[in-house]
Amino acid sequence: MMWRILLLLPSLLPAIPQAADLQLIPSVCAVDESESHCSISVKVHFDADDNKRYCLSIVGRGLVRCFSGDNDDLEVFISSANDTRFQVTSSESGEDVAAAILKVAQYQPKRHRRRYGWGLL
Repeated sequence: MMWRILLLLPSLLPAIPQAADLQLIPSVCAVDESESHCSISVKVHFDADDNKRYCLSIVGRGLVRCFSGDNDDLEVFISSANDTRFQVTSSESGEDVAAAILKVAQYQPKRHRRRYGWGLL
């Protein structure tokens, strides 16, 4: 009896709207010890179920571009020393729809000490 209720439960609940999705490719930028900033071209892919107007902005830097929900990927060039947050908002209401973070990682190569197998048993 319990399994029948569990099977019927999803059909009784109202449909949950699909959330919009924002992806950054690449999502991490690695900088060397000698570099202070990450300068990279980022592919921004936004996927929404509707055809409403949305705006892409970079937190702390301002608006990048407004577009419709069925838009192709955007290419954004960015130079930053810290993690950068990309945010998509609805152009009508201004509410946040999706967000993604471009992480900046400091690469510090590890120096390995070589050991030669010249020892005797």
